Amino acid sequence: MIGRDEGRHMAICMTLMERDYPKMDLADKPLITKQIRAGFLFLSGVLFEPPEEFWDIPKDFIASQREIETVARGAGFFIPEYEAKKENWKNAMLNLKGVLDKYGIPFPAIPEVGITGEEISDVDLEDIIPVF
Repeated sequence: MIGRDEGRHMAICMTLMERDYPKMDLADKPLITKQIRAGFLFLSGVLFEPPEEFWDIPKDFIASQREIETVARGAGFFIPEYEAKKENWKNAMLNLKGVLDKYGIPFPAIPEVGITGEEISDVDLEDIIPVF
């Protein structure tokens, strides 16, 4: 479930993409693909689960996070179950993919949520624009 502020941010981003992507230099398209993959990795720590191969987290972090979320759910906080969070992330990524497809920008593989695409293995963090 996307909150009002997140929805506004997404609308702004989509408007900018639809304005700028048709004029984009073809040489910039691979960087966009890498940026999308990096954005997924960065934001997963907040919106899904931090990928262990990307984030330096303790071995018991994910299990502890899931347990804490279960306790919070039991206390009445609305925290989606794992599968719901995964499906929300997948749907958000597929919405973004729809925009990129219109402009011939390859979409990165996001195996964490079951999306196939271009494999990204050479992300230079100097080239990536932080998404938060």
